Amino acid sequence: MTHADGGREGRTMKAAVLRRGAIVYTEVAAPAAGPGQLLVAPVAAGVCGSDLSAWQHTDDFLAAHREADVPGELFDPCEDVVFGHEFSARVLELGEGVTDYQVDDLIVALPWVITADGAPHTVGYCDSSPGALAEASVLQAGGHLKIPEGIDPVTAAVTEPLATGVNAVQRSGITAESAAVVTGCGPVGLGAIIELSARGVHPIVASDPSGKRRELALAYGADVAVNPLETDPMSVLAKKSASSAQTFVFEASGARGILRELMTTAPKYSRIMIVGSAMRPETIRPVTGILRNISLEFVGGPGRDEITYGAFERTFDHLINQRFDPSLMVTGYASLDAVDDVFAALRPSDGRTIDHVKILVRNDLPVGTGIVPTG
Repeated sequence: MTHADGGREGRTMKAAVLRRGAIVYTEVAAPAAGPGQLLVAPVAAGVCGSDLSAWQHTDDFLAAHREADVPGELFDPCEDVVFGHEFSARVLELGEGVTDYQVDDLIVALPWVITADGAPHTVGYCDSSPGALAEASVLQAGGHLKIPEGIDPVTAAVTEPLATGVNAVQRSGITAESAAVVTGCGPVGLGAIIELSARGVHPIVASDPSGKRRELALAYGADVAVNPLETDPMSVLAKKSASSAQTFVFEASGARGILRELMTTAPKYSRIMIVGSAMRPETIRPVTGILRNISLEFVGGPGRDEITYGAFERTFDHLINQRFDPSLMVTGYASLDAVDDVFAALRPSDGRTIDHVKILVRNDLPVGTGIVPTG
């Protein structure tokens, strides 16, 4: 960070901002930790599917949050906003009253902050407080997971996106006697596969057009992985599971028309857990679901009775106990000035298959590094 006048007032830092539809590398005001807060330096930060939707479909993203009455993720699209809510970080400074953390602690961040007006926000979707695609960010001092020695703090940044898929499996209540299909093998779908495998569910049929993502699905516990453009995952499921087995589908792709398709192709009495964040309206025929006894359940965040986000802690437990290798899903690293390239790589305008899974933005990479593939 730079100091315009040598003191706290006027201090600035580098960040990647959303500015009227474009991702711009620029200088912004540096934050400071208020009472009950932590000032942190992001070690590694990912770009979420929600970030991509907020970038490409800003109006739909904001409309959905207004419809759902989730004001903590509303931002002014006419102002610069610094994205980034899935990240690991080093604690730089403790706000007044903070006792549970120490300077230099390495953490996986639970991305929440209370702004000066007393309103809670998700870090990364807030006009007045920057997200993790910056040199520094501010968090409330609670819920973060301390990274133990021996765990790579860079790849630990995948915890939060994986937790979304883990959460869907936890909320389903699936047991080992059931069968599962996972549609979409990005980080969310991979999180579902990790949790399904840990529960002893078989078969797990994964579905994704990307060969790289199918490889990861198999490495993380899927029994078979198919390209849905060539093979119907439900036909594979029928060959792999008993007809009496309860089928759970974990929809993590957000693909257009996928709900209507799954309602007609999944076995009767299937439960479809929807965790893929499609922004645009979908059309389904309700009577089809009635005739086939299909259940649709939308899943996001903690359950009704959860005091804390249990899936976040569960995912971290998988990571620190080495039930999967987080480095396998990191397909690239990028410097902070290359965030616009990261967005373009994860949502290409030409419609090509996305082979990247998770690109982590690292502040320790020099400006001009760009995206560095890991494989």
